[in-house]
Amino acid sequence: MSCTTLRDELTSTVCDAVQQLNRHRKANFLLDTALALIDAGQYGPDVENYLEVYLKTPGLSTEDMTRALLARGNARRRGGEKLLAKAQEDFHNALKLDPSNRALQQHLRRKVINFSNEPASQRAPLEVWERIASYIPRYHLRTWLFLSSFYRDIAVRHIFHTVDIYFGDDQQENVNRGLDIFDRAKTDPVFASRVKSLRLHWAYEEGDMLDLMTRIFKTALPEFRALRDFEWIGYPELRADMVQIVLASHKHLHGLGLIGWHFDAVGVSAFRNLRKFTLRAEDDDGFADMGEVRTVLDQNEHTLRHLILGAYLERHHSWDSAFQSVTIKNLTHLDLVDTRISHVVFARIAHAHNLQSLTLHGTLEEPSSATVVFASDHIIDGKHTFLPHLESFRFLMVGLDDDHALYQAVTQFLRGRKEIRRLDLGSCPSDMVLALLPDLMSLRVLGIKIANLTQLAAAHLVDALPEQMVAINLSTVVTEKPINEYASLFTRFPAISFLHLQCANKRRPKPNLMSEKDFQVQTDMWYSSARSVATAIPTLDFLGWHGEHYVVVRSEHNGVGEGETYEGSSSCVNGSVELKELPTRRRLDCGKGVDLGGEDAAWLERKDVPMDYEMPGLD
Repeated sequence: MSCTTLRDELTSTVCDAVQQLNRHRKANFLLDTALALIDAGQYGPDVENYLEVYLKTPGLSTEDMTRALLARGNARRRGGEKLLAKAQEDFHNALKLDPSNRALQQHLRRKVINFSNEPASQRAPLEVWERIASYIPRYHLRTWLFLSSFYRDIAVRHIFHTVDIYFGDDQQENVNRGLDIFDRAKTDPVFASRVKSLRLHWAYEEGDMLDLMTRIFKTALPEFRALRDFEWIGYPELRADMVQIVLASHKHLHGLGLIGWHFDAVGVSAFRNLRKFTLRAEDDDGFADMGEVRTVLDQNEHTLRHLILGAYLERHHSWDSAFQSVTIKNLTHLDLVDTRISHVVFARIAHAHNLQSLTLHGTLEEPSSATVVFASDHIIDGKHTFLPHLESFRFLMVGLDDDHALYQAVTQFLRGRKEIRRLDLGSCPSDMVLALLPDLMSLRVLGIKIANLTQLAAAHLVDALPEQMVAINLSTVVTEKPINEYASLFTRFPAISFLHLQCANKRRPKPNLMSEKDFQVQTDMWYSSARSVATAIPTLDFLGWHGEHYVVVRSEHNGVGEGETYEGSSSCVNGSVELKELPTRRRLDCGKGVDLGGEDAAWLERKDVPMDYEMPGLD
């Protein structure tokens, strides 16, 4: 179709503009468009024609022609691999229909004989390798960057799916990295299209530097055309003018997060089709009316499924109005963190029958009423009447450690739930939790506090859990012996990949509190104890140690260079096990935090439960 017959003014104007370009810039435009479509998985006859015309253009540089040929070759290969996989499926289906067909038998037998000689990338279709990559932590997935272009393309898509950018951070390296990402997004549309989730961390006072960074952000944001989730974290908070900027370029966002001290995002209710909404603020202290939260819920009634609300626990506030929205009954995931929960809110939660995941962290204004609601659960025809679809439940209450009636009702509410996969009951008495665990046969993730940890208590915990456990956080106040000496008990779980052991009064040694010699001795003991846990449990990929997190790298699959660290961390080597330290918790950090290898460990180690307004890091 010619430009003169196009229907809308924008397309017609773009066509006119393209006609004004010289031959070289037209060719570059054609190449960039083709590459973007390939990266988006839209390779077809049109893209084939774009590249064919491009390659016929005289005067192209060798570098650009090589780039085009590689892109077309990779796209053709992926298409061929998909067709081969479908052909193989046809052969197997035909053999099921006619098992005696000798031609099919010979073909499949010949394929098996040659199969072992083929490259690994050809032994399974692209979709299978994509699935495999989704289960590999980013730390280890980086080794794919050096294998081949096939694996590199997969790794890059996963590594850059979610990007965190830090501005105002103490480390200039983080600021430079953020500026580099923005620059590349403006010049490389293929790279920009890989970023699906963007998280901006701000820590600036008002001034020229903030104005400069804001202008850079405004020009770069529209380039992330494939963006689906956007989170604004820190100070200054997302304000009305920025809301309009984000709306103009990404009005169809699926996820929106506002995490800061104040709720300043006037007009945020203009977003439609949100599937996830996060608001973490002190509440009642910002430019935006808190009624805006209710409006956001109402305007996204048919799509919103995940709601995260948090407020500074020391401030009086109310979510009562927001929870009057009809959207509450449609939610499948709800997180209330560091907040006061009124009876009105709790009653509305009780009628949210679609909830699969529920986090309640903070304090209950009427604990006795909550006790009655939890105790009202009944089992009819094998189904619970209160939150029947619950799979993940976190219940971390502040100031209610002695309310045994409440915790008795909570454990009774959980008893016999066959779908529960993730559980964290905070300060619930450990004897109640241990009595509950044998009923939860689908449990794979557990956070538990045993105030007085002994060999017998640890053994009872391990015996009460299913063998298929994959992530455990065990905390204590007093321990009979060094906590790392309990590690061997957890070898009972052949699939466990994450274990966090922590004691309330244990922290990494600090150089300003002791002599240099004592500091070195204490530090060596700290790392030696942590390494002993990773050595005792050969399946661990990640280790939590008194609030800190480490990647466990074993010599048989260590694909990084000697002495390389992860995101600026230190490393400690002891024989075949190496621990590489992950970044500590950042102020106002939210749920995703640092990659710990999967959704299970990420859920267990939420970075915003509780929310740190005053204390950075682990202090």
